[in-house]
Amino acid sequence: MTSSTWQESKSQGTVDARLRELLEIHLDPNWGSTYWLQRQERLTWSIQAEIQEMKDVWKLGLLPVSDLRKYPVKAFIPKRFHHLFSQFILGETAGTSGEPCATAFRNDEFQEAFITPFLKVADATHFPKSEPWLWLGPSGPHIIGKVVRELARQSGSMDPFSVDFDPRWVKRLAEGSMARDRYLQHVISQALDILNREEIGILFTTPPTLKALAERMTDRQRESLHGIHYGGMSISPQTLNDFKLAFPAAVHLSGYGNSLFGVVMETVDTYRSAMDYYPLGERVIFQVIEWDKNDSDNERFRPVPCDRGQPGRLLVHRLDESCLLLNVLERDQAERVAPIPAAIALGGISDGLRNPQVPPQLAKQLQLGIY
Repeated sequence: MTSSTWQESKSQGTVDARLRELLEIHLDPNWGSTYWLQRQERLTWSIQAEIQEMKDVWKLGLLPVSDLRKYPVKAFIPKRFHHLFSQFILGETAGTSGEPCATAFRNDEFQEAFITPFLKVADATHFPKSEPWLWLGPSGPHIIGKVVRELARQSGSMDPFSVDFDPRWVKRLAEGSMARDRYLQHVISQALDILNREEIGILFTTPPTLKALAERMTDRQRESLHGIHYGGMSISPQTLNDFKLAFPAAVHLSGYGNSLFGVVMETVDTYRSAMDYYPLGERVIFQVIEWDKNDSDNERFRPVPCDRGQPGRLLVHRLDESCLLLNVLERDQAERVAPIPAAIALGGISDGLRNPQVPPQLAKQLQLGIY
């Protein structure tokens, strides 16, 4: 057995042990989560007996997205943690593919899901610290607005300057319409007011918003930015390389994630030929699987993993004490990519995701905008 194979085996054993512990917590008859106890009642077999390893979770079928929309958030939280509700942080998805889904993270899990990955990569790439942040994006109910405040604070900065916008409203405005353009220009004008007054060093926003802002910034303003963090929407390698030219003094870092599971980060800032994101740790497990729309029948569901380099749909598993989500089919497709040394050094134990993006056949069905 090679050292890399041994490491993968060791990591898988750790993940499997974590899964068993979480099933014990969520299926405790007295202190478990309402959601998982009700799912167990509907089955004729024991989840804990049948699911001992991650390779067994397919037996549960896909987690119905409708469950994430109809159950209250606290139904997913084991009763043993209900006395700690003051330590939970709420978030909702953007509703790009339908009605939004809500979830909650216990504060320590919120840190592990959203804050720690960025801070690890920021240290490794010399992303600037103790400089004023400007955030262009929603303050809520999306969790990203809560994330950016914590990122700024833990980077030695004051609360970020911000321009709030409502991405759900933007998505209701026709693409290319005067109304959508006026909304975007309203956001950009507010950002320029801040940039003209304050010495902003770090900018965090979505690619479409940054593109519109860059066109109206002066050369001095673009050159004064020392860090740019991209989130909220996917970004192509060419787009990020163009931004590196437009903002030559900045460290550029992109994250991929959502309100349900957290964020995974790039681990280097170089010229991009692909966008590669790596999970750091074991609380989120990604699979890239072959997918056909007919596979949505849970009776037939058994994921077939794609080889590295082969595009497929993303299947995500969130392994948190406060919320256990197994077999969540994401809208995006991606390729599996082996972890690079920079990712391994930061705690990466599994393959990363290359170029996650909306499949072309779904893009026309989704409500896209500036987030």
